[in-house]
Amino acid sequence: MRLRNQLISLGIGLSLTLSPLTFSEKADASSSISLYMNGAKQQYDQQPIIKENRALVPIRAVSEGLGATVTYQSSDQTVRIKKDSINIYLKIGSKTAYINGVKRILDVPAQAVNNRVVVPLRFVGETLHAKVAYDSRNKSVHITGADFTKFVETNQEKVVTITKLKHGLPYINKGAGVVVSPSLVLTTQTAVNQAEGAYIETVKGEKVQVEGIVDMDLIENIALIKLASPLTIKPVNVHFSGVSKGQKAVAIDASKGTEVKVDGFENRLSEQLYTKTPYVNSFIGTPLFNYEGDVIGLSSELDLDNTIEYYESTSKVEKWKQYFSMNHSDIKTSGFFHKLPLNKMKTITDVLLGMDDVEVQSLQKGDIYVDSKFPYLSYKNDDTIAPGGYASFEFFRKERMLNRISYQYSSEKMTQKEATTLFNEMKARLEKLHGTPYKIDQDWNVNEENQYRDLYVHWLPKFNEEKPVVWLSVEEDTLNEAYRFELYYYYGGTYRK
Repeated sequence: MRLRNQLISLGIGLSLTLSPLTFSEKADASSSISLYMNGAKQQYDQQPIIKENRALVPIRAVSEGLGATVTYQSSDQTVRIKKDSINIYLKIGSKTAYINGVKRILDVPAQAVNNRVVVPLRFVGETLHAKVAYDSRNKSVHITGADFTKFVETNQEKVVTITKLKHGLPYINKGAGVVVSPSLVLTTQTAVNQAEGAYIETVKGEKVQVEGIVDMDLIENIALIKLASPLTIKPVNVHFSGVSKGQKAVAIDASKGTEVKVDGFENRLSEQLYTKTPYVNSFIGTPLFNYEGDVIGLSSELDLDNTIEYYESTSKVEKWKQYFSMNHSDIKTSGFFHKLPLNKMKTITDVLLGMDDVEVQSLQKGDIYVDSKFPYLSYKNDDTIAPGGYASFEFFRKERMLNRISYQYSSEKMTQKEATTLFNEMKARLEKLHGTPYKIDQDWNVNEENQYRDLYVHWLPKFNEEKPVVWLSVEEDTLNEAYRFELYYYYGGTYRK
């Protein structure tokens, strides 16, 4: 993370922390050297080494990464490299190389290390027209192809940084987005979630206020925001289909570009693609481009050990494409986030979301815990799910308004059949009150840890519906031989002017 933050935009040049290719410092040839190609850390079976104060890199891996083809002739230990009109010839153990027939003397001979041919880093940069640098402090080699640099420069102006506001003050954590029309920026829902205001900033430093949210999908994790005034930037083309496993793509934010590989697809709550390329985006919502210059994804999350990065697929954005061609004045917005509802919301009991704590205490029939205190109230002997359950309530502290409810019940005597019956009875009551669920799972599937089996059903509001999230679940804890029920209510606010 520290090194990546030291690298400035590839379109501008190399960070001052990167030293030139002639080293005064001594380096251990056996020490581990990391190699970054087009911004992404590479995992080769032969990493770079230092010899005679020169960085040597694996020529096949690096050349192919820069778009060249490599041929090795074992009989005479010669290597031939071709890229466009460039033809390179060199021989293991020799300092002499030929570029388009012109003789060139290497600083250090090409040599075989662990059955891989390595050559001086400087040679790669000068012959394949790449920017190269060695970071001696962090022991890393950086190679950036000329075509890649041009691609990042061309598309970076379409990328913006998003700053959310709360109480008129900017959030510390920023988001990113991409310009899809002069008036509109596409980003993730998480990048603008609960924003009470926002502004964007282009790579040239232009700041523009955000007028409001045009549309948002909480499940698909995408959002479309309208700017207060149009930009003169040429919009990006949004790719709705045709992303392939194994294809290369480029994640671009305001400070850098990084080449990644699409390693696969997942469809959990939403359609996503993912990459295992060792890289962490600086901003949620960082756009991912294919090499045609179309945006194909928006960064959304990392897995727990930071080995996989997920992107929301832009295939789900097709439902909004009618907005992209609309005139600025014709695009309507819903304003910004308001956490308080306009009306109280029904639940499965007499307690309504939006009530104050006094009202809740007057209606709750269980026994309050002695140490329970505002803004959290907890009760035992609650019978919402079954007698002997628990209830907990959470309030907005300042407004004293209820916004979360959790009803829980646990039994060590219940059979799976009885647990299923109770779950279905609760589900029927909730369907009568809240309508058709968003998703139902009625199979007792074992989770990844092989510990829990569960059933669940949940209701999710559409964008700007003043309705709560409702979640009912029952888990079979196979280790403790118990069934645990929970009914959860949560109001997440709306966006309005």
